[in-house]
Amino acid sequence: MRARFDSAYIRSELERIGDALDEPLTVYLIGGGAMAFRDLKNTTKDIDLIVSSGEDLGHLQSILLELGYELVREPDEEYEALGAQRILENDDGCRIDIFNQQVIDKLILSSGIRERSERSLDPGNLVVALVSPEDIFLFKAVAGRVDDIEDMFSLIQTGLDFDVVEMELETQIELLDQELFVTYVNEALTDLTEQYNVTTPLGDTVAEITGHVYEELEVLQALDEPRSMTALGEELDRTVAEVQDIVSRLEGKNAIAITDGQVKRRSMTI
Repeated sequence: MRARFDSAYIRSELERIGDALDEPLTVYLIGGGAMAFRDLKNTTKDIDLIVSSGEDLGHLQSILLELGYELVREPDEEYEALGAQRILENDDGCRIDIFNQQVIDKLILSSGIRERSERSLDPGNLVVALVSPEDIFLFKAVAGRVDDIEDMFSLIQTGLDFDVVEMELETQIELLDQELFVTYVNEALTDLTEQYNVTTPLGDTVAEITGHVYEELEVLQALDEPRSMTALGEELDRTVAEVQDIVSRLEGKNAIAITDGQVKRRSMTI
């Protein structure tokens, strides 16, 4: 079992980092650490930090190494899937996961996330910006770790503004230029309903986008060779009108091309 740490411990570690820094650095605290600071969670296994550049990441890493942290070179499957650019752990077993502008391939440090964040702590040369509950909820929905569904339920109890969550979801679709990551949000919301009998205003929008993504993937997978609309309909047991609707969406995403009545796959990125 991994050790867990409360807000006092996290604060002390962030203060150690701030005191050791020789130039200003801003980090965005997200995940369980941010929930602990908001009194929404007693303890967490990790301190998840987002930085704004590769230079900031390198600077933070060097300071952590000086403070006795060591790089985790072979994280387990759960951590590998999360995609932190650096994972460092101290002798107490506390891990700091550092993300450079983007978490996995599913969430980017957008201007909205920055603006909604609150300056929470500024020891020495470190500024710690606490990410909003709405943005933590979205982070938890895409992260896919063991405790995330429980954390999402706790966040809902705070009275989240789901208009903000949906607005940020739309922003992320634009920034990432794809919708595939929304399927992870849908899976998390489904688990939330199954485990806690809770639904959110986000559910219908996410389910609709997820349905479209699965339809588009189905068409792309059928295009191992160019096919006509009619042939695609027969292959997928769909009407030509249904296929035309899906193909039109894929054409708008530049994932397919239509030449001489034949539909060709250009990309699997949707």
